[in-house]
Amino acid sequence: MRFRYREYMGGPDPLAEPDPPPEEAVAAARELLALVSSALEAAGSTTDPGAGSEGGPGVLAEEDRRRLSALEDVLSRYADGDRAALGAADAVTLGRLPGLLGGEAGRILARLDGADHGLSPRELRRLGEVALREAETSRRGRGVLGGAHRGGTAPGGEPTGLSLPRDVDGDRPLDAVATVREAALRRARPGERGVALRAEDVRVAGAEPSEAAAVSLLVDLSHSMVTRSLHEAATRTALALHTLVSTRRPQDRLHLVGFGERARELTPASLVAHDWRRVPGTNLHHALRLARAHLRRHGGLRPQVLVVTDGEPTAHLGEDGDARFSWPPAPRTVELTFAELDAVLREGAEVTFFLLADDPRLRAFQELVERRRGARVVHAGAEELGPLVVDRYLR
Repeated sequence: MRFRYREYMGGPDPLAEPDPPPEEAVAAARELLALVSSALEAAGSTTDPGAGSEGGPGVLAEEDRRRLSALEDVLSRYADGDRAALGAADAVTLGRLPGLLGGEAGRILARLDGADHGLSPRELRRLGEVALREAETSRRGRGVLGGAHRGGTAPGGEPTGLSLPRDVDGDRPLDAVATVREAALRRARPGERGVALRAEDVRVAGAEPSEAAAVSLLVDLSHSMVTRSLHEAATRTALALHTLVSTRRPQDRLHLVGFGERARELTPASLVAHDWRRVPGTNLHHALRLARAHLRRHGGLRPQVLVVTDGEPTAHLGEDGDARFSWPPAPRTVELTFAELDAVLREGAEVTFFLLADDPRLRAFQELVERRRGARVVHAGAEELGPLVVDRYLR
């Protein structure tokens, strides 16, 4: 369900003030609430403390009654507009609802999940801001201050009227008005009045881009990313980069692609909602093909491709358009993948691979990549991925 994204993102809760629940979800919650309330009312005085959930119609074990009472409270608050209430729902209780209340309860719960599974644009923006702030904090801790960005804002461009955090571009002129405003907003928070100005308050002036970029971020969606606990870092990285481009580099064109057995273009919302089910294949061949199409659509922009993966390619597209998976990787998969990489490089693109694992097969793949001019490899762990991708984009 949607409320799981809070724990999923980690760190401060960016959904502390969520939008109201969708009308369809509220309707489903009220239907489920009616079923729960009816079951509790029917159980009433017939509750048997020693009975199990199979004790027959109207009979509830004491533990089941307690769980349903708690769920009744959650659903009541949710139906009244408290979207955060679902965060208190017990997963065990939800899983047992069909057995306790019948199949209709399971169908209503599925409707509620589907209606309120995603995030609103405002909430996605919050998640992106959190992810970008974490990446920039880590970059600052590593002593990286941004430097020149050949595909976005460049020193000496025309002022845009925007203000940027100081660490994004170290040679910008100070924006005194924005700096004072940031300091005033911070000092309005409890416990912050003692310090007139902090380093994080400082803002610098933005400028028009001297050269925009077409950027493709290719994210591995294979199941190994889950088994290695890398999928959350990959999602945070994509959200951080999307936020950076949309808020500070609007002239750049970011293209997000996820690849498993096949590749597909994604939005930040669809990546956050991705279920990461067990699907075989790492079809980098297809992902690079989609990236090349994006670069061609924006032929006047500086091309850049960023690939996040934990394994060598194990699938490719056949001539009929169907995916071909093979483990170990078939020679044809390797051949077509590198042919597509070479085609991307001929478009003038700079291609960076962020490798999230280290094994003999991946090292062999790395050697083949590094033979190509314009392609480079960066090794990263889950914690370093976001800062490294942002840093490479800004170079």
